[in-house]
Amino acid sequence: MVRSLKNFHIKKLEKYSKEVRKDVLKMIQNAGSGNPGSALSCVEILVWLLHHEMRFKKEKPRWVKRDRLILSKGHAAPVFYSIFSQIGLLKKNELLGFRNFNTKLQTHPEFNSLPFIDFPSGSLGQGLSGAVGMALACNYMKIHEPRFFVLIGDGEVQEGQIWEAAMSASNYHLSNIIAILDYNRFQQDGKIDDVMNIEPIKAKWKSFNWEIKEADGHSFSSLSKAITNFKTKKPKLLIAKTVKGKGISFMENNNEWHVGGSKFTQKILNESLNELGE
Repeated sequence: MVRSLKNFHIKKLEKYSKEVRKDVLKMIQNAGSGNPGSALSCVEILVWLLHHEMRFKKEKPRWVKRDRLILSKGHAAPVFYSIFSQIGLLKKNELLGFRNFNTKLQTHPEFNSLPFIDFPSGSLGQGLSGAVGMALACNYMKIHEPRFFVLIGDGEVQEGQIWEAAMSASNYHLSNIIAILDYNRFQQDGKIDDVMNIEPIKAKWKSFNWEIKEADGHSFSSLSKAITNFKTKKPKLLIAKTVKGKGISFMENNNEWHVGGSKFTQKILNESLNELGE
């Protein structure tokens, strides 16, 4: 079921997104390490999914008919955690426990550490395979309602396991898998085109018998329109064009902020929060 998106919904989602960006930067700066650029590029995608598009019951986190979300690019976990605090699954003051010992908020999502985390991630390339397994299990149990959203990074698409999973999904007609590519065109070692060019990306996924749509990954109306336009019984890929470090001027398209460690000082945090209106 695709949910309609009205203007007043968009305003709320924009407000949520700004608060998520603030949380993400505070969490990473407090921890002294993290991946601000990669996290900031997918904020709108995850806000749209968890605040609007996905079907789940907060009071019944293991409801079998719920939609699932696999954060295959697990280094964007701070976004996940911030949104969880917004929907009441975490207390706000727990967020600064990110990356601490004996915390639920590990560097990458950890299976069952929090409600709705159905799959651990961190080793890139594995999330889509997890979705294939879950979808096959639901088919076997004749549970046909869930959709399986998988957020993958563009550098991650260089992994061979992604393509094995893509082939399996089409072979088994898993039309309820929706992969979302966070296409910010950077990976840890530099630009995607310089490290390992993944183009022509649409043609490659199409050759694996997937249905493809494109969207502006920072536009809620664009994301919503794209998912509405999926029509076939094939597995689906939404190519979300994004900006690495989105929202902070000196981080945008600046791969020096793929990882933020000791250089992410309190002064830089204050400058970043000022850009976000805090």
